[in-house]
This record gives sequence, structure tokens and C-alpha cells, in this order.
Amino acid sequence: MYLVTGATGNVGSEVVNQLLAQGERVRVFTRDAAKVVHWGDRVEVAVGDFGKPETFARAIKGVKGVFIVNGGPDLETFKRVIATAQSDGKPKIVFLSSITAATPELKIGKIHKDKEDAIRDAGLEGKFLRAGGFMTNAYQWVGSIKADGVVYNALGDRRFPAVAPEDIAAVAAKALTQDVPGEVLDVTGGELMNVAEETNVLAKILGKTLRCVDVPAEAAVQGLIRNGIPAGVAAAVGESFQAFREGRSGSEMKDTVEKLTGRRPMTFEAWAKKHAARFA
Repeated sequence: MYLVTGATGNVGSEVVNQLLAQGERVRVFTRDAAKVVHWGDRVEVAVGDFGKPETFARAIKGVKGVFIVNGGPDLETFKRVIATAQSDGKPKIVFLSSITAATPELKIGKIHKDKEDAIRDAGLEGKFLRAGGFMTNAYQWVGSIKADGVVYNALGDRRFPAVAPEDIAAVAAKALTQDVPGEVLDVTGGELMNVAEETNVLAKILGKTLRCVDVPAEAAVQGLIRNGIPAGVAAAVGESFQAFREGRSGSEMKDTVEKLTGRRPMTFEAWAKKHAARFA
């Protein structure tokens, strides 16, 4: 039995799907059982919240591994969650971290590195998936694409290896169910593109003209806040955008997906075609 948190998210839902496809038993940890009914009786449902450790304690009973996303709990709450895992069989923890954890001088990097360290300090077996930029970040453009045919770009013209959630999930499922070497797994896509190039790909798929408009990092921060991201987290993301533009954070391509899955990562074009309805 494997426990998946964040099962309604872009990556967590794919982890559930891939574990089920492998014939594994899955339990999902969610605040709202109605959001996971599409899996029916294929999964066990544990309703709870990281802020209520007793609910996580019930959810973790008897599992071999846990997939945890860095989506919500503050560090102290996260440490309590990890302490619960430590006291209940010490399951393997596969933690969806960030490539920025390698640069903890950035706020967003420190947020992820501190949680990695909480798992290490607890003496648990941890696998840290340091994912690069998600292809699903393009969903932030849906409103402006539909309204104005515009993509607002805070990353400048540097290229980066965006990764599909499907590929992150494939690595996560492998790390949960098999003995994968290494503690830190850098997970990126297999091609280098910038936002303008991604915009051109979307324009071709959608059959409409799209403009890519450069904006400062602060404009992106305000957009994140409008979309419900806490101001502190949004500011940390904005700092990482600026660091990327200035070349202070990396955009190196890694071969982890291919090594662990035996196939090349999904291209942005293939991902965008699969999810084109979101933008139409």
C-alpha cells in the first residue's frame, strides 16, 4: 500500500494513475473526498489535513511508502507530519522538492531544502525529486491567452528544460516501488526552450496568433497572488524568476527520466497537444 498526498494536483494525480497501472494498492490523503471519486473503489480514501496530525497518522498506517508534495504545510507543521511517519513504521518518503533546493540562498530554494532536511533529520529513507520548471506552469497563461492572445513572460529569453507532470510522476512511482540509487533525483525535461518558443508551439497547436510579452518579475508575483498563492510564497517565486533571468540559478538538463523509465521525457509540444483543451 502506498499513500499519495496532493492526489488532486497535477503531479499527485499522475502518481496515483501510474501506481494503479502498475497494480499497486493506493491510498489517497485529501481534504475533500468528492475530488477523488473518479477513482471509485480503485483507491482507499483517507480524509484529513496536514494541520491535523492525527488524520495523517491514520492515513499512514501500514503503508510502505508515501509521496509528499511541498504544497502547503509550513516547516513546523511539516516536521510534525514527518515525526508521525517516523513513529509509524518509517515508510520510504518520496518528496516532491524543487531544483531550487540546490540554491538555498534563494527563499524558494530554502523552503524546499529545509523540508528535505526535516526528512533527513528524522532518519527516514528519503528520495528527493528536485523537479525543474513544470510544463503545467503554462496554465497560468490560460486567462490571458483566451482574453487577449497574450503570454506574459517573467523569465526572459533564457532556455530551460521544462518537465511534464507525467514524467515527474513516473520517476516518483519508480522511486516508491523500487530500489532507486541516489538520494537526490534531479528531474527535468529533455529539451531546452524559452517561453517565447513555448508560446509559438501553443500558437501552432491552437491555430491562433499569440504574442509573448516580457514583464518584470514583480508583475508575475502579483499574478500569483491574484491566483491565490500566499504573498510570501509568491515573492519567493518572483525572486527565483529574477535569479533565473540573471543567470544566478541553473537551467541544466538532466537525464533522470530516461535513466529510470527507459524513454525520453515528453516534449512540450506533445504535452501541449495532450492538454490543448485547457487553452482553447
